[in-house]
Amino acid sequence: MRRPQISTVDGPRPVYRVRQFLASLRPVIGDEERQALAGWLPPDAAALFWRMSPRDQRHSLNVAQTLAAAGQEQPDLLAAALLHDVAKSVQAGRRLRLRHRVVIVLLSAANKEWVSRLASDDPSSWRYPFYVHLNHPAMGAVLVQEAGCSPLTVELVRRHQAKLAAPPSGQVEELLMQLQSADDAN
Repeated sequence: MRRPQISTVDGPRPVYRVRQFLASLRPVIGDEERQALAGWLPPDAAALFWRMSPRDQRHSLNVAQTLAAAGQEQPDLLAAALLHDVAKSVQAGRRLRLRHRVVIVLLSAANKEWVSRLASDDPSSWRYPFYVHLNHPAMGAVLVQEAGCSPLTVELVRRHQAKLAAPPSGQVEELLMQLQSADDAN
């Protein structure tokens, strides 16, 4: 199976980040998107989706729509696209807020290790959101599994930020590459 061509962001990365930030200030989800979502997720997983922040809902819908526009209809992949960042909003009732995301982008641009140094696994710490950012794939996989998603959806969520070998070896890695490409484009 050939990897679908998914367009990348327009312009330099800093320009893209500014556009992404501005678009995130007023995320909107339309009625047609709500109907599509109902067809892509089982009821408990849909409830999990609606617990996400509006910003994360919009991003996740954009990822799923990018895949669908590229002709991808694999239901587990579309479900993973909708739930891949669920732990950023839902984990331990704490949200990874916009201010944290700005700090993460700025620190990562300077030195990727700085976010790791800042992170704390103590849920009562102000540094916990940075820990959630770093560990949201594994945390999200647990939430998605508890919501009754398929083992493939759980695996895609768990590995959505994993470094992959090129070319991909097998169906899971092919789907992961597509998910990562759509995520990067959104």
